[in-house]
Amino acid sequence: MKGGKRIAVITGGAKGIGLAIALRLVRDNVIPVLADIDGELAHKAAAELCAAGLEAVALRLDVTDEGSVTAVLAEVDQRFGSLDILVNNAGIIGLDGGRRPLIEGMSLQLWQRTLEVNLTGAFLMSRGAIPLMRRGRWGRIVNMSSRTARTRTGPGNAHYAASKAGMIGFSRVLASEVGKDGITVNCVAPSKIATAMTMAIGGGRDLLEKNIAETAVGRLGEPADVANAVAYLCSDQASFITGIVIDVTGGSFMP
Repeated sequence: MKGGKRIAVITGGAKGIGLAIALRLVRDNVIPVLADIDGELAHKAAAELCAAGLEAVALRLDVTDEGSVTAVLAEVDQRFGSLDILVNNAGIIGLDGGRRPLIEGMSLQLWQRTLEVNLTGAFLMSRGAIPLMRRGRWGRIVNMSSRTARTRTGPGNAHYAASKAGMIGFSRVLASEVGKDGITVNCVAPSKIATAMTMAIGGGRDLLEKNIAETAVGRLGEPADVANAVAYLCSDQASFITGIVIDVTGGSFMP
């Protein structure tokens, strides 16, 4: 915490859900660090926040590169002297030529790359963030899973589902390891959210209407819906909640 404000690193924070989380956390007296592989876009987003009278920082980050992770966390430590919140949001769908490949036709490279970004990145970031959070005996780690990991999904999702299911298992173990240090670890599992990344998958109007029909609320999720769940898990009100999954699905999945 610096000057009464908590510090949050949000991976994949330059756009979509990540940027929505940053905008939401600012309302809770948090300084967001937009950490994204697209450093230029991250700096543009942070500049827009600052122009609106808000406080934000942008750093280029490749979550699959151990050196990049170390450098970003070191810069956060040097600049702020603390880290309170980590949101592991960076992720990829893992398309092959714009399509979701079946297992028998999936390359090892695509499988490994998807798990590397979606799961190993969260491991590297969490591992590096924990010592910084321990200093203040307070921390929040929120990991982005998916409805895909929670229920039956269609063909072509094996690599993505494996990475997001792995995130849940990883989070539960980490929660049990760091709870006594005042650090909670939880997952948010959205269904299809109206972002540029998910809408780029294709499928046309029929698929869009099918996704909407699956919900109980009759609409697709918005990035702000996910951001609100993340903000709650990052708050003092959620201090006795750890190792759980919040499903942000509009009722399309009810465990």
